[in-house]
Amino acid sequence: MHEPYLLPDDRVVAQTRIAELEQLIQDLGEDFRDAFTQSSETWHDNSPFEAVRDKQSMYAAELNQLRTLIRSSTLIKPKKRRGTVGIGSLVALENDKQYFIGGDWTAKAGRRVDGIYWVSRYSPAATALLGKRVGEVVAIAGHEEVIRSISS
Repeated sequence: MHEPYLLPDDRVVAQTRIAELEQLIQDLGEDFRDAFTQSSETWHDNSPFEAVRDKQSMYAAELNQLRTLIRSSTLIKPKKRRGTVGIGSLVALENDKQYFIGGDWTAKAGRRVDGIYWVSRYSPAATALLGKRVGEVVAIAGHEEVIRSISS
């Protein structure tokens, strides 16, 4: 298993989300209190309690995943790579599509923001682009494209 890479901006987003999740979990206290005070024939028939518990489990799982990511990742700053695509590169193709290559986790992965497709470094698009230079042909989503420019 490799050590994950994380860009500084994504680390800030992850830390912000951790704070949000901690607050969401804390705020569930009121919902738990309400669920316990609702009448039900037996303790195991309390579906409001189960719904709150499920929500807490989802928040806790995401919280654990993000804490582990931050703890185990290497912070990597985008840098000039002498004309090759690397983590933190913005790549423009001749079909006018642009891809930003993030680290192992990026908050915007799989989304198109301001005309730029954000991908993590192990996505199929990033795998096709990493290490390539301007003018090289890459296959993305079954289509061959030529790299027009690379910037960091």
